[in-house]
Amino acid sequence: MKKKKVFGILLVIVVLFLGIKYCSGQTSADKLKEGDLIFHTSKSEQSPFIQYATMSALSHCGIIIEKGNGLYVLEATGKLKLTPLQEFINRGKGKQWWAKRVIDKPVKVKYSHLLGRRYDTSFKPDNNLFYCSELIHHIYQTQFGIELCKYKKVSDYHLTGLKKKLRQRGINLNQNVVAPIDIYNSKKTHSI
Repeated sequence: MKKKKVFGILLVIVVLFLGIKYCSGQTSADKLKEGDLIFHTSKSEQSPFIQYATMSALSHCGIIIEKGNGLYVLEATGKLKLTPLQEFINRGKGKQWWAKRVIDKPVKVKYSHLLGRRYDTSFKPDNNLFYCSELIHHIYQTQFGIELCKYKKVSDYHLTGLKKKLRQRGINLNQNVVAPIDIYNSKKTHSI
């Protein structure tokens, strides 16, 4: 009981502090183009754990796709799918979102072969399944030859009180992962 209360208090402090930091980074949706990266604070069940482990308010991300006359977000949720941009924004806490750009020239993301794949709940590398930040990392590395950031060991993150939950999900402390905040802070991304 005591651990849960301390965890909750720390999480609130971190989210409030980091939420203030990122608020100034929000851009206008009309500036987005294909290949841009979009981030928000998810309302999912795992979001508080990602925020706590990474000490960041950002817990979910996707990549912008232009299709027809609209903008969509290629994201990993239950399955990899295209979500209309406004729907993605509406799902984030407070409808706040942040965007980064990697390549200034127009790009075309190849994504159809990824649609429908299951979400990787155990965050395992190289298993042909993806979680949100791994999907972005994979696309930029395989399609554009850009490594956005280095993978980290799970044990590199803040894990106090989380080890049991990680074991339950089959996550090994020595496995490599990449978090939304790692990509957001990449030196290969810039504000729009």
